[in-house]
Amino acid sequence: MRLVFLGPIAAAVCAAPVSFNRDIRPIMSDTCFRCHGPDASSRMANMRLDRREDALRPNKKGVAPIVPGDPEKSEIVRRVMATNSLVMPPAHAHKELTTKQKLTIRQWVVEGAKYEGHWAYEPIRKPEVPVGYPHPIDAFIGERLKQERLTPSPEADRRTLIRRVSLDLTGIPPTSAEILAFVDDRSPSAYEKVVDRLLASPRYAERQAQHWLDAVRYADTSGFHGDNPIPVWPYRDYVLRAFRDNKPFDQFTREQLAGDLLPNATDEQKIASAYNRLTRTSAEGGIQPKEYLAKYAADRVRTTSAVWLAATTGCAECHDHKFDPILAKDFYAMKAFFADIKEEGFVPDRGPKQWGVQLRLPDEAQKKRLAELDAWLDVVPKPKPPKLAWTFLKPVGASTENGAKLEIHNDSPIERSYTQGGSNNSEKVVVPGIVVATGPNPDRETYTVTAKPGTGEWGAFGLELYNDLSNPGNDFARGSDRVVITEVEVSLDGRRLPAVLASTDATQPVPEHPAMAAIDGDPRTGWGLVAYLEKLTPVLALHFPAPVRTTASSVLTVVIRHDSEFRRATTGRFRIALSKDGAAPDQALVDYARVSAERGLLDAKVPRVVVTEPDAPKETRILPRGNWMDDSGAIVEPAIPEFLGRLPGDRRATRLDLANWIVDKNNPLTARAFANRMWKQFFGTGLSKVLDDLGSQGELPSHPELLDWMAYEFRSDWDVKKLIRTIVTSSAYKRSSQASKLLEDRDPYNRLLARQSRLRLDAETVRDSILAFSGLLEERFGGPSVRPYQPPAYLAALNFPRRDYSESMGRDQYRRGVYVFWQRTFLHPSLAAFDAPAREECTMNRTASNTPLQSLVLLNDPIYVEAARAFAQNLLRDGAGFVEAFERALARRPAVEELTVLRTLHSKELARFRKDPAAARELLSIGEYPLDTRIPAPELAAMTSVTRAMINLHETITRN
Repeated sequence: MRLVFLGPIAAAVCAAPVSFNRDIRPIMSDTCFRCHGPDASSRMANMRLDRREDALRPNKKGVAPIVPGDPEKSEIVRRVMATNSLVMPPAHAHKELTTKQKLTIRQWVVEGAKYEGHWAYEPIRKPEVPVGYPHPIDAFIGERLKQERLTPSPEADRRTLIRRVSLDLTGIPPTSAEILAFVDDRSPSAYEKVVDRLLASPRYAERQAQHWLDAVRYADTSGFHGDNPIPVWPYRDYVLRAFRDNKPFDQFTREQLAGDLLPNATDEQKIASAYNRLTRTSAEGGIQPKEYLAKYAADRVRTTSAVWLAATTGCAECHDHKFDPILAKDFYAMKAFFADIKEEGFVPDRGPKQWGVQLRLPDEAQKKRLAELDAWLDVVPKPKPPKLAWTFLKPVGASTENGAKLEIHNDSPIERSYTQGGSNNSEKVVVPGIVVATGPNPDRETYTVTAKPGTGEWGAFGLELYNDLSNPGNDFARGSDRVVITEVEVSLDGRRLPAVLASTDATQPVPEHPAMAAIDGDPRTGWGLVAYLEKLTPVLALHFPAPVRTTASSVLTVVIRHDSEFRRATTGRFRIALSKDGAAPDQALVDYARVSAERGLLDAKVPRVVVTEPDAPKETRILPRGNWMDDSGAIVEPAIPEFLGRLPGDRRATRLDLANWIVDKNNPLTARAFANRMWKQFFGTGLSKVLDDLGSQGELPSHPELLDWMAYEFRSDWDVKKLIRTIVTSSAYKRSSQASKLLEDRDPYNRLLARQSRLRLDAETVRDSILAFSGLLEERFGGPSVRPYQPPAYLAALNFPRRDYSESMGRDQYRRGVYVFWQRTFLHPSLAAFDAPAREECTMNRTASNTPLQSLVLLNDPIYVEAARAFAQNLLRDGAGFVEAFERALARRPAVEELTVLRTLHSKELARFRKDPAAARELLSIGEYPLDTRIPAPELAAMTSVTRAMINLHETITRN
């Protein structure tokens, strides 16, 4: 072995005492702990270096890994300094130490090899705040900058500052009026007044909820198998209300983990327990339920640990953690907390047990009306409907014995898949009798069906949604979705036929039939039908008061309209039937059918949400190597990780006990983890960079005392708004993001916080901010998820059932990103382009890429083209010019050079559109926002080209 003396480097290393947490632990965690750490199963040479008592213990040959104060007798020094095959880490690990790291280890041994407890696992103690600063945050940062001999950047200008804090707190840029009011307000509290106004806004909750929904992997679909929609949006609204009302974080925690276990749990607390049901679930018929139960439980352990503890407990699913003192036993003991959740491995996405336990959430008006209808139905005896013998009318090309024919005039092409020559193929075909029941266009919500009944007398008319799988593409009735038919008009030779809704089927009266008819308003002019698409029997019967006589030339016309709100199915067939035996029913039957139908439609409109329901706890075993088929492991009871202590009492611990421990003041992780995430939101990087891992593979905070001070303060009252207000009112937050060359050279990643950071806006904020300054944003708090414009056939690969995409109509199209329907396997492409996560797993830290695709999205996504037109239209309507456009979009006035570029672009585009009016009309036709026809098309199109360019600016999607 040969040691090399590197005088200057050694001198530099020896200049200050070596800190184990700051200097040694990161080296060992990266290069040593995998083979010499907590995991006994992979430990080499029986040598453990993560604990001092083990590292000082000699082996059988009397050689000690570390001899404090004596590097020559310390095996660790000998091995890291070696230049032969004895070198550690070994060559096959590809973890070669730098010279500085080797000398740091040696110096640490010379100084006595002092170990320190891992900073995140130490109790939180309130640090002394350095004196001489007006704000505690600035005190900690200021002292560090003094040590580094760095001067911070000055405060940002007022326009930049109000845009920054508005985007950070609400995700919406300030209006011109708000900007000017702040610029003109020279009172000492001007900025604090802005902060308080923003924190009090519902917009704050919508912005803050976005980060929480990432963390808890909230989505509107199940994730596995068909990735079908699940009833879960009321949980999202619970989160919104919690942030709006500033619910204490400890209460917020208890309600989500164990809302169902709280005494006299309210509906709100039960909704919160939907957190436990946000796992991906499968309805695939061939799954092994036991395997998926293991998946669901493991997901809960990973998510709960990451969200509240910033701990990688999931790494111990197959073996003891290799870097942190988390045992496999700890993983399964955490899993045991969730063993009482009532669920199955196979979670059906249709049928009576669809999605498992659900909570109905009728509003007060719905509760009142449902109670009235139930009271009536409980008292009135159920009449028997008349027997009906149906004659189904067949499609054109086939006829019944009496010559009846059926034709649907507005068939749409459907895709037929087939195999030929060993390859899969598809083609678009029109199949008589098939109705395509999707699409955003109003004409797709009305179907006109004609039939030639032939000669005869008819007493009743029947309508059915028919599941005919012999027709290609007809998977209408495979789904669990519903269609609400709002009106059916029946005419004979152009004359409207009066009819009375009396029954759904001769054999199954209305209240019992799974496809429930429902009256909406006056039965003579309109009624609704809720069709659950799983049966082959007629779903309604309209009885004619007197027999209807037809001739060989008679034409029966049926107009069917359905409600776009429930347009979620794919394709299907309407079948028409006539009956000769339809004598007019008595009034009792009519009344009973009408009340039953109204109740069915009303109940179908009641929101539902999956929730947690406690059950007898299932046995939990340690699964060797994570193998769900191996039952040889020991049975474990619910417990927190051993190295963090134990819960009091001898009874079996519950999820509520877990929640109480998570927010207990003796738990060192929760407050640190949350405060660290909050810091990342407002500076771009956490004080400890790895948000979901405060363990050995994470990072020592850049300002440990500052993080502990914030954690201590937050833990005192669990007040989220107060924590955020504290951060954004600091001078550190308000600094300019422009930096001197010295700062950029010394601190390129801004870890010393001498300046602010420039941040690319999150995907939802890109959308929200553009909708806001264009004038399109629809501000409505809470409610069902919405579906923005999306490329055709984007969901073509989804099956079980195959589906199309129904875009939201009207103002729903302009709602905020937090309300966008979150399809896990096919996330909305515009959001995905700006790095929104699919939420198949917990996401604590979004990436922020910079790709050409993002520019193409801003130029071509219909919502942004429409926003550009609306922006241009509003500017021209208000008599505003390019200066005002800049102020609305960017909160600043343009430079002379920028004005010149915009004017040149406008002139060229105006000349182009005047020569080509058709191109102008084509550009202005995109989107549903009403077109102001008072503005000449070439002028509006030219200004739209200018606003499209402004939407595409880097600055538009950047927070400075």
